[in-house]
Amino acid sequence: MSARIAALVVLAAALLSRPALAAEHLHPPVELRDADGFIVMPEDATAATEESCTGCHDTDYILGHDSHRARGVEIDCLQCHLPGRVKSLEPEDFDDSGRLTRPMEPPECGACGQCHGQVHHDAAFMEIDPTIRRGEIPGPFGTSLMTGEIFSPQTLSASFLNLADKPDLVRPWDVHAERGVHCRSCHFPANDPARADLIPRPGQRHLIRDPRSQKLNDYLRKPDHRLATASCTSCHDPGPAHANFSYPKRHLEALSCQACHVPTLRGPALQWQDRTVLTADDGPRMKLRGVDAGEGAVPNAWFYEGYQPLLGHELVDGRSKLSPYNAVTTWQWVSSQDGSPVTPELLRQAWKDEKGHYAPEVVAALDADGDGTLATAELILDDESKIAVIRTRLERLGVQAPRIEGIIELHPVRHGVVSGKWVEHDCMSCHAAESRLNVPVDLASGPFPGGVVPVLHPQAASQLGGRVVTRSGNDLRLVGNQEPPGHYILGHSRRPWSDRLGFWMFLLTALGVTAHGSGRILASRRREQHAAAATARIYMYSAAERLWHWTMAASVLVLLLSGLAIHYPQTFALLDLRSAVFAHNLFAAVLLITAFLSMLVHVATGEVRQLIPKGAGLPLRLRLQVQFYLKGIFVGASHPFTKNREQKLNPLQQLTYAGLLNALLPFQVVTGILLWVAGYAPEAVRPIGGLSVIAPLHNLGSWMFLTFVVVHVYLTTTGHTVTSNIKAMVTGWDLEDVAPEQTATAEGVKP
Repeated sequence: MSARIAALVVLAAALLSRPALAAEHLHPPVELRDADGFIVMPEDATAATEESCTGCHDTDYILGHDSHRARGVEIDCLQCHLPGRVKSLEPEDFDDSGRLTRPMEPPECGACGQCHGQVHHDAAFMEIDPTIRRGEIPGPFGTSLMTGEIFSPQTLSASFLNLADKPDLVRPWDVHAERGVHCRSCHFPANDPARADLIPRPGQRHLIRDPRSQKLNDYLRKPDHRLATASCTSCHDPGPAHANFSYPKRHLEALSCQACHVPTLRGPALQWQDRTVLTADDGPRMKLRGVDAGEGAVPNAWFYEGYQPLLGHELVDGRSKLSPYNAVTTWQWVSSQDGSPVTPELLRQAWKDEKGHYAPEVVAALDADGDGTLATAELILDDESKIAVIRTRLERLGVQAPRIEGIIELHPVRHGVVSGKWVEHDCMSCHAAESRLNVPVDLASGPFPGGVVPVLHPQAASQLGGRVVTRSGNDLRLVGNQEPPGHYILGHSRRPWSDRLGFWMFLLTALGVTAHGSGRILASRRREQHAAAATARIYMYSAAERLWHWTMAASVLVLLLSGLAIHYPQTFALLDLRSAVFAHNLFAAVLLITAFLSMLVHVATGEVRQLIPKGAGLPLRLRLQVQFYLKGIFVGASHPFTKNREQKLNPLQQLTYAGLLNALLPFQVVTGILLWVAGYAPEAVRPIGGLSVIAPLHNLGSWMFLTFVVVHVYLTTTGHTVTSNIKAMVTGWDLEDVAPEQTATAEGVKP
């Protein structure tokens, strides 16, 4: 017992002799060393590098497994893990032996914001620093400048910026920042035991995540800095939140979360930048998207209207999704030898002297007003004499055959996430003919540096699908239709062959019906009135037949109207898109059930014989019926076939209904069901081409149904009177041709 007490006393004395550390920090004091491994004194602490960490951590492993280094970004340990970085160190941060006692910490958002963009987490009003004009990338506005993203929990209305509709913007800049999510919550070391999806140990394959797979000591020795990026579904289950969507699975498969949850961005985002010149702030000449930056005004006074990012393809888990991007056009000097861009430092030397003033020969070439200074408007290389001056100075600095390059790149939008009412809820933003998928995007306005018209970066071209860059004078725009490969977006996508074929079928039929009806009217006025044929009222249609007919008619009518509202939502805005989809699905089910029950009744009662044309003498009967419609009806001839309870349809009607019920209706039902299935189980229809194949076929079938309705309604006027057939289907009573001596006995016959 006494030995244990003595050991505890020794341990306590050892702990008390160590420099005091905050209770929440376990990191020991550090001896700062330079790149050669020599200890650096506190007054020269800026020389510290990752060599200071090699005693406890395997820095060779870390540098070989580092996302930043892999992209050519030189970064040291203290830059991320020491709050305020080395430059903020004070003498009191060191102990008597020169060891750094300020504790190391996991990277905070502010550390990431040193290079990646605008991050704001304190109580002060959020504002934009004037150094944004330098356009440093990476830099304190790196990502923000490319996209307009700002990571801050503060509400937009509380910021110090001059925002359009500012009083109404009572939402945070990013909902994740508001709810305490940090950068490292989503971007963490790949082998972090608490976060990484590690392979479970043998015998524990039932586990998805097992933190015990990586020992903490091993992790601290070799933390893998190939930072993982958590997806939205790492924390969110989108199913319940989108259960009220029409076809939620289809939407979640086709859209990234940011497509709807980052509908607009209010931060300063580049539209174009001219890096062939150097402004007085040592930055590029630039234009910001959705921002009115007055000449000489500070960034806080700029007027921010914001912009809506365009949608482009993004491969997520091997599938193409629509995701938000900002298109940035850049002109820059590059070496013709290897295509490498001229560095900012070389460009500065080409434009300015050691004191930071524009070189005299540069001023002489660009000073249009002759006042001896260069205004922002004069900083444009728009003729060969100006270009030659900068090219020559770059060549003197060792750049091989410098030339001006123009490139258009897409920068993905990841932050600036909103929730609730701020999310994009308008279906028409994608499903209209004119939507986010084809709205023109302004890229740049001239004159262009060196007359160079920028082109899409190859990766951007693949992400933009059918979009192309067009030039009108000095204006450059992105135009064309954006549609992911293999996708079909209801209300937006068009397959010309389907619409054209269906429309011409309908139009020619409508014109034929109009011509035929006009001929009947003219013929009836010219011919002498004949005595009406003897007829008798007969109960032709039972209540069940009439209920079936009008239910089918109403279903087809609603299906056609709601289908038009879905396919042409801007032209036929009878219903909003969501209501149109609901109505379409509802009455499709009604039609399907009614048709099935009708088939059972017709078969059970034998009435199905009414729909089957008899084979014997069919060609002759068809010829007689066609002759009646083409000739006999114009001269007042009697129908070639008497309509009665045993034969309600003429041969041509029987043949038409046979095609309708055995071909067109099943075709439309099958394609409609496949459309419905595509919304809930897209993978089930992918082998046959998905919506891009099914939807145009269903659309063509709709045109055929519309054509049938036109013909059917017109033929109802060919009865004994123009309205007799309609009245018969309402009341059940129709007129039947009879011999004069039979009239008295046949009048009012009801089975």
